[in-house]
Amino acid sequence: MKRSLLLVFTIAMSLFCYAQKSEFRFQDTQARLLDVTSNAYVKPLTVELKVLTNKRVSEIIKLTRQEVEQDMKGDLNNIRSFAVYRASQLHDCDVIVAATFNVRTAGEGYEVNIIGYPANFVNWQTATQADYEWIKMEKTVTTSERDKISAAVRK
Repeated sequence: MKRSLLLVFTIAMSLFCYAQKSEFRFQDTQARLLDVTSNAYVKPLTVELKVLTNKRVSEIIKLTRQEVEQDMKGDLNNIRSFAVYRASQLHDCDVIVAATFNVRTAGEGYEVNIIGYPANFVNWQTATQADYEWIKMEKTVTTSERDKISAAVRK
């Protein structure tokens, strides 16, 4: 009796499990994408640098550990750029030309000694046809990633 009950139970379970079906449906659709974008094309500008003094200036810019290690992530390019920014504020100029740097730890922070010539941008004007060739040549000479050079556009 136990065997026949066990046999009936096993058959019933087998039929019940067989009747359970997993149904999986999936649909994926992709249309051609054409995003609406707007582009602005600006003619290049040329500008001259007017050096304010023929004597080099020297500034020591003090930075905290927080500024250097966390805010600037210890990146020397960021530190140098910030030092140029601060020095240009002190000398009321746009840029420090031919800048040299000495970055060192000092007590609880850092010091950046920046030496260079303060200069301002003057005589802004739209590039001329002659400037386009110069710009194109300058890009190929100074850019290490030549495959990313965009062409100078002519009229």
